Amino acid sequence: MLYRFDAFELDTGRYALRRDGAPCHVEPLVFDLLVFLLRNPGRVLGREEIVEQVWQGRAVSEATISSCVKAARRALGDSGEDPTYIRTVRGRGFEFTAQVSAQPATPDIAQAASLPATPAASLPATPAGDASPLPILAVLPFANLSAETDAYFADGLTEDIIMHLARFRDLRVIAGASSFRFKGRDVDLAEIRARLRAGYVVQGSVRRDAGRIRISAQLVDAATGLQLWGDRYDREMGDIFALQDEVTRTIAAALGVTMQATALQRALTKKPVELDAYDCLLRARRYTWMLSAEMHAEARDLLERAVELDPLSSDAHALLANVYLGEHRFEMNPRPNPIGRAMVHALAATQLDPQNAYARCWLAIVHFFRGENDRFEMEAQRALELNPNDPETLADVGHYLAFMGEFERGVALSRRAQLLNPLHPEWYLFSLARLHYSQRRYADVVGIIQRIGMPHFYWTHLLAAAALGQLGDPAAPAALARIFAVKPDFSARGELRKWNAAPDDLDHILQGLMQAGLRE
Repeated sequence: MLYRFDAFELDTGRYALRRDGAPCHVEPLVFDLLVFLLRNPGRVLGREEIVEQVWQGRAVSEATISSCVKAARRALGDSGEDPTYIRTVRGRGFEFTAQVSAQPATPDIAQAASLPATPAASLPATPAGDASPLPILAVLPFANLSAETDAYFADGLTEDIIMHLARFRDLRVIAGASSFRFKGRDVDLAEIRARLRAGYVVQGSVRRDAGRIRISAQLVDAATGLQLWGDRYDREMGDIFALQDEVTRTIAAALGVTMQATALQRALTKKPVELDAYDCLLRARRYTWMLSAEMHAEARDLLERAVELDPLSSDAHALLANVYLGEHRFEMNPRPNPIGRAMVHALAATQLDPQNAYARCWLAIVHFFRGENDRFEMEAQRALELNPNDPETLADVGHYLAFMGEFERGVALSRRAQLLNPLHPEWYLFSLARLHYSQRRYADVVGIIQRIGMPHFYWTHLLAAAALGQLGDPAAPAALARIFAVKPDFSARGELRKWNAAPDDLDHILQGLMQAGLRE
């Protein structure tokens, strides 16, 4: 439907809000609230009705509802003190007071494939008029290239990839009901862009031959036709359903990582004054790869701005919890009470979106640094259940399990993360270094630390010094000195306790540091 009031148009088919024809940025929850209000103009809508329609009945606080209403007013240039559109009726709810006209508009995406094509030259890679800044991705049905492979395998693979990609927060994935309308047809990127409004397209094929199966997939920019990513998977048939699950997870994770990197590159081309909340979030994520004090300061400023611009962004709150916790974990740009501030935003993130795996992960990590290991395990498990294909969540949980002394479990998750993201940051290897140290494979520890690099991160020097000390290597004192060069006030026992080290592990590392020359 197309709803019009004053200079505004709200198009549910295109998920867009426009003012005088220009798109207005609106977060999904705010858009859903506006749709509900516009469908019921002149009627006071109770908070219970709003929660049922907008949050599907999930438990949310009064503050969350108020923040959403405030964001809706901001999108319309409205004011709670002198409202033009959204009136608060104290004790009862909210009323949309403007006159609204409604008429059929461009059909929803699920119906769009039956429409005549629109000239694609007028549509950018992220379609104009789309209120969401997220890239839109269509997964076309994988082609079955072999008579030996039943069509159900190729179709099931496509459906599973769509389902797994939908768990990534940085993507909007076209539903299978729409993309399967293109099954068996020659691919015309311009037509797909016009009909599905997708900026990116995944294509693939399945071929079976002599007990083996080959699955190919590629990601294409629908505007330019350029291939952004591609890979091929050759496997023994074996258990066909286990194979389907393995390949699906691998493809989904690789695509998720590629799309996130593509979105970041676009955000980096914008000037600071042009950044919206989503751009701030993308830029701030670079901190998680580099772990430098300079990047931490930039990320903190960006995320505080993001939360101010969009207080309903679960992802912004979750990443801000990560950044605030960096003040405690690494003592980067510290301010008072970092764990308390991190907990506030981690809880806000999970309340705003209980299904956000990244938010659950960082709530778990806050519990870790509070020494609440049971709560850490519970929230970490929820995060892994919500998105088992996100390499960063897998690596983070594996990392902290290793610090708790659960070395094998931690390494298993970290290895899954490495397989899903072959171009992973080197800190993914940290849990393996911790495992090797616990196994007294000190030379292997030193080799892994050299691969990790990160000379500004004192934990790499800490593990290297302890391993070299255990080996009696003459390079151990120099490694120990590098810890103090990075962190002059370093206290080994205090640091290990802060990082929740198990008692035996703590004593074992201290022993290596003392053999390297540490004097407590």
